[in-house]
Amino acid sequence: MNEKNSQNSKTAPNSAESLLEYLKDSFWPRHGTKVLIILLLAMVGASFIVQKLKSFAGEEIAMAEELGKGFDYIYTGKGDSALIALENAIQNGNLKGLPLAKAALLAGNLHLQNSNLGSAEALYRQTVSNASGVEIISSAAEHGLAVVAMERQNYPEAISLLNAFINKYGKRTGDLAKRYAKTEPADRVPTVPDALWKLTLCYLEIGDSEKTMQTAEKLLKIYGDSPKAADASKLLAKLVEK
Repeated sequence: MNEKNSQNSKTAPNSAESLLEYLKDSFWPRHGTKVLIILLLAMVGASFIVQKLKSFAGEEIAMAEELGKGFDYIYTGKGDSALIALENAIQNGNLKGLPLAKAALLAGNLHLQNSNLGSAEALYRQTVSNASGVEIISSAAEHGLAVVAMERQNYPEAISLLNAFINKYGKRTGDLAKRYAKTEPADRVPTVPDALWKLTLCYLEIGDSEKTMQTAEKLLKIYGDSPKAADASKLLAKLVEK
């Protein structure tokens, strides 16, 4: 056997050298250190990932607990205590992202009920900023901002906000044939009929009878199956009488 063949026989297993002998006599001395380093890095990486997952899980649990305090008070009818718990959770910085958006939305609703319009508006805006694309949350805050404008009797702003809301989330067309065939587009959120009704009332407040009737008729045509349709029908009857 020449020198070249002799070197090859030490670097790879062949019929004359078992795999075990190759690993012991050739592979391990040459590559063992590298293997140990790779294994060590893999173990450290896995440990880091596990610790991060535990950290994330811990954060989620902590945020859920903070938010849960407010929910508990709301469910038991203790609005004042709920507001304190929610605002403490928001202000202490323990809530982030969607949990923060939920807490701000709940606190905003409570402030709106108490006619604290400035606080409600600020919290609704905070909700929109942190809703992470969850439309059921962001849309509720956008709806709330329109209500705040209505409560302030700032009807032009309310009209602008409500029109934007309806254009963004309202997808139904009122085409009954498509509805029965189940091909009519669905709204992105379920509160579009209520927004249309509020828009009708805003037009009524500013004395625009034409747009009042148009909006009420749109509500009847597209959302005749909603509770707000009955209100729109009664309003239209009164307007016709005049």
